[in-house]
This record gives sequence, C-alpha cells and structure tokens, in this order.
Amino acid sequence: MTAVAIVPVQHLAQAKSRLAGRLTPAERRALVVYLLDVVLGALRGSASIDRTIVVTPDPDVLGLAARHGAVGLRENGDGLNAAITQAREAAIRWGAGTLLVMLGDLPLVRLKDVDELLRAAEAVDVVLAPDRQQRGTNALVLRPPDAVEPVFGPGSYPAHQAAARSRGLRIREYRSPVFAFDIDIAADLDELERDGVNWMEPVGRRNAEPDDRGRAGQESHGAERQGGHRSSVD
Repeated sequence: MTAVAIVPVQHLAQAKSRLAGRLTPAERRALVVYLLDVVLGALRGSASIDRTIVVTPDPDVLGLAARHGAVGLRENGDGLNAAITQAREAAIRWGAGTLLVMLGDLPLVRLKDVDELLRAAEAVDVVLAPDRQQRGTNALVLRPPDAVEPVFGPGSYPAHQAAARSRGLRIREYRSPVFAFDIDIAADLDELERDGVNWMEPVGRRNAEPDDRGRAGQESHGAERQGGHRSSVD
C-alpha cells in the first residue's frame, strides 16, 4: 500500500513568530530550515514512506523540498488545513492508501521513528501523535487518506479524536516523546540547546546516524525502545 507523507510549511518570513523576542528574523529562518532538514531527512530515509509532499507558499521551501527528494507543491489555499487538503488530494491521485501528515518542527524525529509510527497504523484507521500538552496534533496517520478531515491548530488533538470517533473509526493514540517535542516558544529552544543540539550546524551533519539528537533525544528514543511510547486503541 502506497504511503505518502505531507509536511505543510508556512512562508519562512512568517514562521516561528513566537520566538521573535529571542531570535532575529534571520535566526528564525535558519531554525525553520534546520527543523525542516531534520524532518525531511527522516522521511526520505524511512522505508515506510513512498513519497513526501511539502506544501508551502514559499519558493525557498520548495527548493529545500527538492533537495530532499520531496515533491514541492505550491500552496493555493488559505491556511494550514486548506494546504493539507490540497496536498491530500494530490496524494490520493497518486494512489496513496496511507497518509502521514507531520509538522515540520520536530527536532528529535529520525527515520526509525517514522517507521515505528507507521507500524502502529497497521491495524487501525487513525493514529494520533499529540504534543506534550496533548492539545495539538504533531503527526496524524490516516488509512484511507480521507478518513477524517484535517483540523490542525489549537485543540486539534481532541478535535481529531472526536472526528474519528464520530465516524466509528479505529484510533490509536501514540504518545511519544520524540513526536511530542516541537519548537514553538523560547523554553522549547532552550531545552533543545541545553541538550547539546546545535541547530546552526552545517547541513551535511544533520540526520547523522546512529543518533545525533542530543542527550534528551537519545534518552527519549532509548525509553521508546523499552516501551516508552504509549499506544492505546479505541
């Protein structure tokens, strides 16, 4: 079954505005590019993903997508969920049976994490990986791709749960420290830097194996190998 990943990305000039008090515009741009390198590198290396679509209004992001072997799709809608829907329709035209929507600001994710997430979807219709507050959705797996409509944004985790339950779908809640850690505010960036991650490092060193995620990332992944991620099925 063909699996397609979607990574929605807003214009670089507008990204990570909540970090404006901590980073200059150029630094915010560099951070977003770093995070995208991490996420797209993981998707490119995953044996579970056949094709990745990056949907964005930003021509520079389209270029970054091409360097990672992803399909760049210029956004023609209005907002995050419209962009995801646009990319989903392209994935369906290409014959996708499984759809992964993953946000582009997950610094700890690596190819093995993507593979494990997709394996969690084998016996269910919907897999939800929440953020640390369990309010937002950082990754969403749908089988089929239009099993539910995307409702990313504040409160998306309970909203996706409710939408799936209203359709009688089988749901797996995938609580993983790797997928839960995103970069939204200064405290998140502080934590990343305390753990030894140099987000200004050269692109060629990113996604190094076996593990370049810093201390917290290695500990989180070690915990997952011992059952640290928690899954529950409705």
